[in-house]
Amino acid sequence: MLFRKKKVYEDIYKWRRHNNGTCFYCYEDKPVAVPLVGDKGICQECLDHFKVGHAGTDRHVIAHLTKGLHSHEEAVEWLKKHGVKLAPNGSNDKAHFYMAINNLGTFNHYHDIIYGNADLSTVSSDTAKKIMDSYNDIEIFNDGSIRIIY
Repeated sequence: MLFRKKKVYEDIYKWRRHNNGTCFYCYEDKPVAVPLVGDKGICQECLDHFKVGHAGTDRHVIAHLTKGLHSHEEAVEWLKKHGVKLAPNGSNDKAHFYMAINNLGTFNHYHDIIYGNADLSTVSSDTAKKIMDSYNDIEIFNDGSIRIIY
């Protein structure tokens, strides 16, 4: 077993269509502990060693592991404990909005573009893709539920 922390966005639905094992994290054919898409998901060994690498890619496992949380504060603490760096991005009476940072170096380097102070068209399309992959918008509701936009 080799748990592979996801560092860039990987489409779980695209992975499912290929015969790459039953576990999305070690790519081995093992019994699935938590089904994520159809009969494929994450095996128990990978679940035991799970660490958030890319919030968009890991959203299904994050949803499974956080479904028992009851408040915004609990959700923030859980995410931080599991390695998610959060940048506050506003709130309303039902939710708090954040950017979940997947790649801190890229996020910091292109800070002006991410925050709208510079135009995305000033960089190449490959760089623009890296910038957009460096974070995910995330909503943490007052009841502790989490919605990750990918």
